[in-house]
Amino acid sequence: MDVPYINSLLIIDDHPVYRDALSEKLKCDLMPEGIEVAAAGNAHDGLELLATSNQNWVVLLDVTMPGLSGLAGIKVFKSLANVAHVVSISGLDAQVWEPKAVSAGACMFLSKNSTSELIARKLKPWLADDADLTKPKQASEPNEFRLTRRQREVLDLIAQGHPNKIIADYLEISEQTVKIHINQIFKELRVFNRTQAMIKAQKYHLLSHSN
Repeated sequence: MDVPYINSLLIIDDHPVYRDALSEKLKCDLMPEGIEVAAAGNAHDGLELLATSNQNWVVLLDVTMPGLSGLAGIKVFKSLANVAHVVSISGLDAQVWEPKAVSAGACMFLSKNSTSELIARKLKPWLADDADLTKPKQASEPNEFRLTRRQREVLDLIAQGHPNKIIADYLEISEQTVKIHINQIFKELRVFNRTQAMIKAQKYHLLSHSN
């Protein structure tokens, strides 16, 4: 069965009070928009839920839990066919963990010190209908590149001539995280610098203003 390209949200956190409170808040914000919100207390239960679902999910994964978590957990969930994005969340130092989480495959790092309103606002863009980015690429389409939404945002800002610090400020992430995204863009496009990346991005219409 084809996976519908409307994302649902799965919160995986072993702290019941925090998990339940955040889940209820996000249900209030997201369910009226047709986005399902589910919760699990550990990675094992989360994996079981995903294995029986034909929906397309965004996973909000706590960095520090007993069992599978952290960077290894990000990689495992990111590899699943029906997981569009993994968002990492933790009460640990964001300056330390954000670059690590993004490098492991998370699209974003959120701090547990953030308000539930801010978390909801940050999550919404990743929960939008995003078929062109999440739909599996066909072998007959060799010119398509698997860039995430965030990587495309960084690519657009590079095209506008912005340095890393401005990109970081605009996207509200650290400069180190910007560098990680740029390195991943270079790897995906098979280029070695910004000029080569822009030439290839324009050739294959990867920029938001490209026709």
